[in-house]
Amino acid sequence: MSGPQDPVDGAVRATRALVGIAVRSLSAALEVMTLPQYRVLVLVATRGPQRSGDLAVELGVHPSTLTRTVDRLVGGGWVRRTSNPANRREVLVEATGTGRELVEDVTAHRRREVATVLERLAPDERARVGEGLALFAGAAGDPGAGELSRLGVER
Repeated sequence: MSGPQDPVDGAVRATRALVGIAVRSLSAALEVMTLPQYRVLVLVATRGPQRSGDLAVELGVHPSTLTRTVDRLVGGGWVRRTSNPANRREVLVEATGTGRELVEDVTAHRRREVATVLERLAPDERARVGEGLALFAGAAGDPGAGELSRLGVER
């Protein structure tokens, strides 16, 4: 049975709305880089410096593909390569201040849009939505970083 009271229909409609918010929040970032580049930026901005090989594995790409992606991010001033202080033969990729700021801006945009939607509800409805989403998130489980990074979503 599908209808306004069907919880599956409601959840699918809510996820569609949340995906729309996520896409709109990414629009500024995607004007200056591709989604795969943003995925790399999110990982290094949220986790700190990462080994290139680890990033390639995490993202499921060939190391040469990651190298080209990082080259473009370095050229744009979003990340930099540094030597690993623990092993000078290893190269780390880290976000620049500009790169971290972009990720923070995307996150802030997403939070503002969610807040705007919630403000359209009465206080008791906001509380019910918050409880329902918390229950849903708990039942769904925490998606792995690899899943989230495929869409450029930070934890």
